[in-house]
Amino acid sequence: MSLTKTLMLQYGDAPRNRNHMLEMIGTKNQIKPKIRKQVPSVKRLSCSVDIGWHSLYLHIFQSDLAFSEILVRGGGKSLAPRSGTVVLGGGAAGMMAAIRAAECGEQVILLEANQQLGRKILISGNGRCNLTNLEADAEVHYHGGNPQFRRRVLGQYTLRNTLDFFGGLGVVTREEKRGRLFPLSDQAQSIVDVLEDRLQILGVRIYKNVKVCGLTKGKFFNFHTRDGSRFVAERAIMASGGVSLAKLGADRSGLDLAIGLGHTSSSLYPGLVPLNSPEKYIYKMHGVKVRAQVRASLRKGRYIEDIDDLLFTKYGVSGFTILNLSAQLVPLLEKGPLELEINLFPGRAPEQLSEMLKIRWQDNPHRSLAKSFSGLLSSKLIGPLLEKLELPLDRPVAKISKVQRWYLARTLCSWLVGVDRPRSFEQAEVTIGGIDTGEINPDTLESYLVPGLYFAGEMVDVHADLGGFNFQWAWSSGHLAGSRLGS
Repeated sequence: MSLTKTLMLQYGDAPRNRNHMLEMIGTKNQIKPKIRKQVPSVKRLSCSVDIGWHSLYLHIFQSDLAFSEILVRGGGKSLAPRSGTVVLGGGAAGMMAAIRAAECGEQVILLEANQQLGRKILISGNGRCNLTNLEADAEVHYHGGNPQFRRRVLGQYTLRNTLDFFGGLGVVTREEKRGRLFPLSDQAQSIVDVLEDRLQILGVRIYKNVKVCGLTKGKFFNFHTRDGSRFVAERAIMASGGVSLAKLGADRSGLDLAIGLGHTSSSLYPGLVPLNSPEKYIYKMHGVKVRAQVRASLRKGRYIEDIDDLLFTKYGVSGFTILNLSAQLVPLLEKGPLELEINLFPGRAPEQLSEMLKIRWQDNPHRSLAKSFSGLLSSKLIGPLLEKLELPLDRPVAKISKVQRWYLARTLCSWLVGVDRPRSFEQAEVTIGGIDTGEINPDTLESYLVPGLYFAGEMVDVHADLGGFNFQWAWSSGHLAGSRLGS
């Protein structure tokens, strides 16, 4: 359905019923000329009236099935003018917020700039959707903002609540390594389908391809769209996400709308993203993937580490370990380059690895140093590394000294690789940064600055580790924002 220009018909007293409303604004035949005058493109149409809890809707149906919804509001004391809730953003957090608001009895409109809902859901987990994690309640996996803020939001909608919710929609989950939970169907589309079905069952009005370019607040929130339409609501939920993956339609327009209402945003960085390395010999290892332990030093003697896949690329490093650690490393890279300490043999100390190499070399003393790693490490990795260490690749291992063996073993267990910056937002899975959590009530997610304005999902200055934790934040914050626990 295409959306035509929105009208608003004002009148004085609050209507008591359907007939009273029609008496106040005229008969249907009198309404049509008013519509045609304000919207010349509307030719043939019919009208119907719908009375909500606190609102009256005049539905205009054109012969070509184009649709325009006109909110007719009363101004009498007996009925406070209200149009329910508008949710901006049809991603994970936005859909959850719209569902929860509708479950609470509100009339809900969901606005999505793309042609389909949940586009990030569809590409997540390589198209399978890692919808949450068995460790989702552990605060250590969440970053940014204020720890107390994150704790209070996540505590109101836990992993158990998430599993019960999706279980009620028919989703059966399967656990994979590191506690990651996927739908048994192995299709991210399954998650979007059940969420969209729930929205439709609850009567949420969904508008796609609607780009909101302005948001003002008087007595009501007014959402102004690029095509000249307008949506009016008593409550607004901002869930339009961050700026990562612009190819899916992501931009900072939602953040700018919130800033326009007086909110502030922290600096934005790409998160869950590969890292660039200035060390060019690394580029020769492009395409090699190993299981490794990666450690990085933080401030005050603290460090972070991860053990999983490490992928070498033509620009630096990637893989699960790097993406996961990047959530905390990227902001630090603003202050300068960092060094990653890589153990290519997780769990082994240099002494143990040196002894292992000694035995291997005794068994095959004729092999060259490079060939002695056959079956142990990729030749695309060990070759450039040996060159960097200035060790003789072609020398038989029988002629490699004990000192050289120890030097090699120590490097393989504590290999230092420099990184200087993250890749772009286009390669990032999430946005680090967002609306300042100090301006949002953690018990309701309502703005302290603008009553009736709520936030959910990636728009807020909260991000999480790789493995389903960012989706858990979306479900938890979306549910809380939709619950209307604020003013």
